[in-house]
Amino acid sequence: MEFYQIILLSIIQGLTEFLPVSSSGHLILAPLVFNFEDQGLALDAILHLGTLLAIIIFFRKDLKDLAMGLFDRKSETHYLAWFIILASFPAGLVGLFGEGWIEANLRGPTFVGANLLFWSFIFVVADRYNSKSTKPAGELNQLSLQQVLFIGFAQAIALLPGTSRSGITIAAGLFTNLSHTSATRFSFLLGTPIIFAAGMHKLLQFITHPPSEQTYSNLHMLLGLGISFGVGLLAIQLLLKIVARVGLLPFIIYRIILAGGILLFY
Repeated sequence: MEFYQIILLSIIQGLTEFLPVSSSGHLILAPLVFNFEDQGLALDAILHLGTLLAIIIFFRKDLKDLAMGLFDRKSETHYLAWFIILASFPAGLVGLFGEGWIEANLRGPTFVGANLLFWSFIFVVADRYNSKSTKPAGELNQLSLQQVLFIGFAQAIALLPGTSRSGITIAAGLFTNLSHTSATRFSFLLGTPIIFAAGMHKLLQFITHPPSEQTYSNLHMLLGLGISFGVGLLAIQLLLKIVARVGLLPFIIYRIILAGGILLFY
């Protein structure tokens, strides 16, 4: 695999893992559009770990507070920390038992395009629903278990290519009356366990079933890790700023244009 391919895939992963435009959809389409060979499990794992590191660095204070609050009942973050763990189970279970079927049946360009389009309209509804709210909730520590589980079940749907984990969890947060900024921050915090689990799962698959022929070196993977981390950091900052100012509209427009192009082309 050429270095420019690694660079392009790393940029795509770093941007689309966090922006609500579907990382899985872009990583499926990139090899088709640019005629790349499949990037393989090892590189997939490295790119996921790069974006995980971006979340850990950017939200280090929030994650530290959540980790310390797990076993401190007096902490303001105690219940939120346990709620996030519980809310991660739906996506974890769907990924564990349904990933093989999804990989085999739902990775085609037509499905990706249709799913991009469908959820774009749901995001429009969420954006408009929240804009009519007079008192959006701003404090994540005040979230109820019902709110967190609703967002957690929405996260499980994001395993369908073309959905977007960040997009559907932000939309679910908006439907539960969170502000745009709070919904986005919570999307990142809730996504941390899932992104970690996805990276570890792919890495374990690579270790237990190594490919007979490796198409990239350790330098390729180190480059992918660094770029996906750096681009991921920028994407987090970009998303928080855009959503706070104008909501999800720019990403919805992009998704609709992308979906239209995919459906017309394929």
